Amino acid sequence: MPLHTEPSANNAVGSLLQAMLPRSRVDSETTRAISGQSGKRPDVLVTAPGRAPVVVEAEFMPASTVEPEARSRLGLKVAANDRTIEAAIAVRYPEAVRQADDLHAALRSARLSYCVFTQGKEAPTRFPESGWLDGNIEDLADMVRLVSVSQEAVDRAADILEQGIERAARQLDDVDRMSRGITEAIAELLGMSNVPQTRRMACAIIANALVFHERIAGMHAEVKPLRLVCGDSVDNPQGETLAAWDQILNINYWAIFAIAKDILEQLPNGYATEILRRLRDTAQAVGATGVENAHDLTGRVFQNLIADRKYLATFYTLPAAAALLARLAVAKLDGVDWSSAEAIGKLRIADFACGTGALLSAVYDQIAARHERAGGDAAALHKVMMEDVLYGCDVMPSAVHITSSTLSGMEPSVRFDNSQLYTLPYGRQFDGTVQIGSLELLQSSAVMTLFNTNDPARRTGTTGEETAANIIVDIPDEGYDLVIMNPPFTRNVTREGAYVAATHAAFAAFGASDQEQRDMAKRLERMKRGTCYHGNAGVASAFAALAHKKIKPGGVLALVLPLSVASGLAWEGLRQLLDENYTDLNVLSIAANGRDMSFSSETGMAECLVAARKINRDESPQDRVRFTSLSYRPQGFAHAKSIAVRILDGGRARTLEDGPYGGTPVSIGEEQAGETITATRAAPGEGWGAVRLSDFSLAQTAFALSDSRLWFPGAASALDLKTARIGDIGELGPYHLDIIGPYPRGPFNRARPSPTATYPALWNHNAKRETRIVCEPDSQLVVRQGLEEKAADIWATASRCHLNQEFTLGSQALAVAFTVRESLGSSVWPNVIFADKRFDYAISAWGNSTLGLLAYWWHSSRQQSAKVRMTRLSAASLPVLDFRALTDGQLRTAEAIFNEFRDKELKPAYLADADPNRALLDRRVVCDLLGFDEATYEGVRRLAAKWCAEPSVHGGKARPPGAGLVV
Repeated sequence: MPLHTEPSANNAVGSLLQAMLPRSRVDSETTRAISGQSGKRPDVLVTAPGRAPVVVEAEFMPASTVEPEARSRLGLKVAANDRTIEAAIAVRYPEAVRQADDLHAALRSARLSYCVFTQGKEAPTRFPESGWLDGNIEDLADMVRLVSVSQEAVDRAADILEQGIERAARQLDDVDRMSRGITEAIAELLGMSNVPQTRRMACAIIANALVFHERIAGMHAEVKPLRLVCGDSVDNPQGETLAAWDQILNINYWAIFAIAKDILEQLPNGYATEILRRLRDTAQAVGATGVENAHDLTGRVFQNLIADRKYLATFYTLPAAAALLARLAVAKLDGVDWSSAEAIGKLRIADFACGTGALLSAVYDQIAARHERAGGDAAALHKVMMEDVLYGCDVMPSAVHITSSTLSGMEPSVRFDNSQLYTLPYGRQFDGTVQIGSLELLQSSAVMTLFNTNDPARRTGTTGEETAANIIVDIPDEGYDLVIMNPPFTRNVTREGAYVAATHAAFAAFGASDQEQRDMAKRLERMKRGTCYHGNAGVASAFAALAHKKIKPGGVLALVLPLSVASGLAWEGLRQLLDENYTDLNVLSIAANGRDMSFSSETGMAECLVAARKINRDESPQDRVRFTSLSYRPQGFAHAKSIAVRILDGGRARTLEDGPYGGTPVSIGEEQAGETITATRAAPGEGWGAVRLSDFSLAQTAFALSDSRLWFPGAASALDLKTARIGDIGELGPYHLDIIGPYPRGPFNRARPSPTATYPALWNHNAKRETRIVCEPDSQLVVRQGLEEKAADIWATASRCHLNQEFTLGSQALAVAFTVRESLGSSVWPNVIFADKRFDYAISAWGNSTLGLLAYWWHSSRQQSAKVRMTRLSAASLPVLDFRALTDGQLRTAEAIFNEFRDKELKPAYLADADPNRALLDRRVVCDLLGFDEATYEGVRRLAAKWCAEPSVHGGKARPPGAGLVV
């Protein structure tokens, strides 16, 4: 039997990696590879133009010295190109490989364990921090590719680019003050208003062109380098640069240089010289970082410069998150021969809200990498990817420019003739009609575009092609293999922040008048027929409907969505659409707080990734959903890859129905990066509860509770505990606008509270006042003249119990409040009406106990850090103790508990575990009301500690000193 040596295994690995990384040079067991260190022979050295060298050090198990060997390579220089080794991978070969008859075949099928060392500012970093990654030779090749682009260098290049743009924009601001007509003309070129962001965008476009100019000067002999067109010794930098860009446009590169040339032509010569020289220095400094093809660089800088981006709620998908979603989506594409350029060329992939192109470029990157690992030439794919495969649409010309620029830069040396990237009409048109961008496609397979920035034959521009700017583009229904989007989240009903004065917030961008907003909203109402769009969910649900319409059977849907999709009843149409038409559904969320709970930049809200495959016509959807809750958002491309590998490994995950044992860990080395669980598809009216959790045993306990079982972590089995929907036991009081809405809808006006009020109301939140179960009304209602009869009908629905529909767990104590006098409530404190008044006491005790808090939290939306909320409709389906099943004796006990606690102070809910009064309330409810034993009470208190440890409960708020579990 053969006994292979490590050098022979290293040579075989080198050979396999060379086949999977065709544009790299892979040397194995080579002496004199390290500059000035002939004795340091790397096992495998991977080098590629424009990328940092990567060393692979490998040993057979137990591989006791492989880590220090790999770490010792960092900082050394490669003899062939004098570039510094910034990343080294330590690999452990399984012992079985040593004894294999066919070494190459054994390594192809072997499960390798490996870790990555990268050079840090102060000390080397290890990924994962402890333990080992696990994968095959393709995974290793993919990791080599990822770590050959230094994230530190990308960050440095982005900072340099942004600072240079800011300096140049100051010059353009001077132009604006002196010759506003010039900056107005530039703004018109960009399809934007003349504001500071637009001037920064103009400088960014010029900077981007200069960066690419410097890169391609060495590829085309006729293109002069920057020092010869805008160097300090050049007399007319503007004229020389424009002439050079004409030459470049004759080659192609329209996506990058056409609009940049248009902008530069508008500038006065003196200012043009100053701006060009500042940005030339910037471009050369970016080039010096060694980052030549990082697809996120341009987009992440440009994103900060897009005017109206917050009005449109279009937020940049973070590069690592884009890579994660793209990996999940591309993995779901069935039956693609990744070795075949012809097969890949037949794919159709679209983003109908492409923004800066982060998602399209991430998908492109995944497809190119798969093609290379299968032995193909990724550069040869570029022409067909740009001309036929990738479709992108947006309403902002500047965004489409960024997308086209980013995608073109994936292979800057390869020319293409046109692309499928379009700016779509939005707002009032010349003929008086309104258009709503990509959403026009909800009822059509063709759409009129404003222009295609990338096709010279379809563009009106500086080179003289005066052809029609508007063309009809066919976007066929069921014509796309993959639709991937991070759509706008805006809702027409939004009335806060930038939207406070908007008539219809979803259409308030670009200075749209109130009438234009109304007309666009009406157009969407007509377009939405037969779709899952809901106004309270916002335009993201319309884009989801559009994606579904355009995906072919067997195709893939991949979306970044607000976390409200998991629980909002307005989103039920989309959840039902997924239930009935898709299979292999993944839902990813993040348990963290603040900005770390989103996959996009600057959203300030929790988000989720949704990826699924549309069923074929003869196929049935799977009845289970796979939920993954991450501890924090992806930290980089290697981290995103490792998460995707774990999610896609196909292993059996724990189920929601298994009992309170937690989910299946998503492990990266020895670190748990999250948990995965599967659950049956939600019943009508129910949401996806298993999102944004750090401990899935809470989900399993809450699920059991809604199924009339008390099964807490540590218990061997479940106990019977009858629960029911609150809407089946009682009903919610009137909607707040039916109380005080505009005349004649609302029969009341609201006024200051009075101890002698005829019609009291509990209306607003006041955390300092709401620390006891019994609360004083904070308002009174005054009957409007002429509406006395309607007021009497509304007042007949007054009651004593109020449900907290917007519960800030970090500051508020009560899920249920009780008013001594019957009163009405607002949208945040709707009153609850029971035919049996004794239920008022029972829900007040139950709702504020740990079990009541857990049920509330499970059922609510967790989109904000520590604020959970539910709509009026979802509140009706809140699971509570079934008070109808309580005996008369139990109802008397409930009243006694209420009376004991009516004046006791309760701490904010996030401290429920450390609150002596909440602990006492738990004991009374668990033992005295429900009749369970001491062990059950102690289990509930442990449950309180688990619940309070959830990020969506504490919101990152520090606990007071000594705030430990009270039992």
